[in-house]
Amino acid sequence: MAGWQLPQQQKAALISCGVPLLEGIVDTVLFAAEPHDRRYLLAGTRTDLYQPGCAYLAAPETGLVSELEPSSGRVRFVNSSINHWLCSLHLVGAWSADSTAIQAWDEDEEMENVALAELADLSQQIRHLDPAAYGNAGDHKTHFWPGVIDRWLY
Repeated sequence: MAGWQLPQQQKAALISCGVPLLEGIVDTVLFAAEPHDRRYLLAGTRTDLYQPGCAYLAAPETGLVSELEPSSGRVRFVNSSINHWLCSLHLVGAWSADSTAIQAWDEDEEMENVALAELADLSQQIRHLDPAAYGNAGDHKTHFWPGVIDRWLY
């Protein structure tokens, strides 16, 4: 990672706080010494032991984070920097750990409404932190966080 061409603050954030693991979002941290498709490999998910899921990649110079789905080649924008990505992951992880509604959202209508309100709040927090993470319309095909949060319960 020492040779990566990234802003120093973003490299320092990766080293000092690490990448949080979140089930279904990030379950493998994979720093690669050499760029992959002109981007640095940060982390990923696995669908099973032998089949890779998606990979999170950072662009040199800016640290812009995107998600690559190897099976389809689809790339989605995640966050405008590594720092924003790490903060978004921490927000989602803290919410997931603290939420009582998310564990019981399907028990009754009231809990579902509470869970939906929590997800809307989480979405707003990420938008406030990094407006680019949602783009102009929050398109699920081009932007990662709208697709994850909007479909969390389903």
